[in-house]
Amino acid sequence: MSTKVIAQELVAVRRRLAALEAKVSSAGKPAWQAIIGTAKGDDLDREAARLGALWRKRENKRR
Repeated sequence: MSTKVIAQELVAVRRRLAALEAKVSSAGKPAWQAIIGTAKGDDLDREAARLGALWRKRENKRR
């Protein structure tokens, strides 16, 4: 292979790499974070934990 052909291939590879990097960086949140929703320490997480504890307390009293 001549250096000209190698240089052309290198340019093509760099373009494809740039396109792939752009797709990856613009993907946003990973899928698991979108599914899970809240994170530990979040206001909604604390409220859910509080309500869960209240529900468990009521259920334990019924038994």
